[in-house]
Amino acid sequence: MASDYSSTPITLNAVNPKVLKCAYAIRGEIVTHAQILQQDLEENPGSHPFNEILYCNIGNPHSLGQKPITFFREVLALCDHPLVLDRSETKVLFSADSMGRAIQILDQIPARATGAYSHSQGIKGLRDKIASGIEARDGFPSDPNDIFLTDGASPAVHMMMQLLIGSENDGILCPIPQYPLYSASVTLHGGTHVSYYLDEETGWALEISELENQLKTARSRGVNVRALVVINPGNPTGRVLAEANQWEIVEFCRKEGLVLLADEVYQENVYAPEKKFHSFKKISRSMGFGEKDISLVSFHSASKGG
Repeated sequence: MASDYSSTPITLNAVNPKVLKCAYAIRGEIVTHAQILQQDLEENPGSHPFNEILYCNIGNPHSLGQKPITFFREVLALCDHPLVLDRSETKVLFSADSMGRAIQILDQIPARATGAYSHSQGIKGLRDKIASGIEARDGFPSDPNDIFLTDGASPAVHMMMQLLIGSENDGILCPIPQYPLYSASVTLHGGTHVSYYLDEETGWALEISELENQLKTARSRGVNVRALVVINPGNPTGRVLAEANQWEIVEFCRKEGLVLLADEVYQENVYAPEKKFHSFKKISRSMGFGEKDISLVSFHSASKGG
């Protein structure tokens, strides 16, 4: 017997209203127009005073001409198809370093094969390596059990929004301008987006007085502000926060009981020689704060370096 719902179409009225409220500008009108122009260039060569469209809306350095790092691709290929490690021609096609690294990784994976399920936080051996890297970067211990491996930083951001947002009264402080993942994910998970504005005249600085004002205003409206999003280095501004400013931010979150959500995915993309990236974990530990003093979540991604 056929179900009464078998012919029910999916319409806008039947879609989760939270999804309809989401705005994701990096795939908005400008990108749509760029795609139209690209199609026009393909169908009518010479129809515009340019012959190529460069898409800068998504943080993909390869679209702007950065060459992929061969080592990463070779290691991934060998891990996904380990049988080729035993073939003589592999030594000609792949570097000895990539083969050695692939063998190290495969030795840490059950059955020495990718493609199946792993630990929900990611393969323990890989988390051990990442923890060692964080320790070397910051000079403070890093626990691999505190590390979660996800397919990009965005799923981790959504995971945190699920944890923090229980109702529309729960708010998240997000910078303006910002990478729209944050405002969109807050809306998608049914929370309240609380904007704080970076100061354009001072190079998109983050002023503590602005955070205090926006937090006070939000709380006066009955919003339970749960967390502060800080993007460092800034996206899209590119600003690298000064160490003293980071101390202020950590103290602000500790004093106000806010979770500090630190988007640090561009930490390898600092090009000004006078600027230096400092992780918020390093800053908070330097201030003498531990896990019981402040809740800190840092996001990183391999896509900006490879």
